Amino acid sequence: MDKRRFYDSLSQDYDSRYSDNLNIKMRMEEEKILSNLPLGLTLDIGCGTGHHSRLLKNKGHEVISADISYEMVKKAKNGKNGNYYLVADMEKLPFKGNTFDNIISVFGPLNHANISNFKECSGFCLKKDGYLIFTVGNIYNIFWIMKSIKEGKNPIRAIKKRKGKISVYSGGKKISVRIRYYSKKEIDITFKDYTKRIGSLYPKLTFLPILNRFGRYIVFIGRKSF
Repeated sequence: MDKRRFYDSLSQDYDSRYSDNLNIKMRMEEEKILSNLPLGLTLDIGCGTGHHSRLLKNKGHEVISADISYEMVKKAKNGKNGNYYLVADMEKLPFKGNTFDNIISVFGPLNHANISNFKECSGFCLKKDGYLIFTVGNIYNIFWIMKSIKEGKNPIRAIKKRKGKISVYSGGKKISVRIRYYSKKEIDITFKDYTKRIGSLYPKLTFLPILNRFGRYIVFIGRKSF
């Protein structure tokens, strides 16, 4: 199933699906990061139902909430979680150059994208000295690796392919979508021209050497310097 239809299908119960203790802890860490973002015009791309848009709007940001899923954007709009709303693909952002003070993409939407394409699009739209913050699923997630080994699976093949899928039940049917995982090294190289810090959600945020390579999500906090 393509990512648009997948997330359209999940829109009605998306928030309750990801309300377990682990996801709550990770969202709290994400909120700490975003709370330090300088006020300005901020694009939340892959906004989902608008959780992070609402946080930023309440802080005083002017927020454009955008997602590839029409149903997700509709939920965000119905909740008045942003200031403006748009259905958009993060690899084909329809904005002029140097538009945004900040761009965020949090809770893994980048795992559905080519990150090099996103880097070009977001870099074009972001003002010089603007902030780019995103999280992306980590190919070296130590918790997933240990779980795979415990189940008698060999994680090496999946790590080499860097591909996987998310499967859930919605409306009594099993639906799946393909995803692509990234490593800290790949992120570092792709965004080499940003002033940046790269850490991981473990689920707590850490920038400690070694540990920042093996969390569930990679955390990128960058400032455009070009």
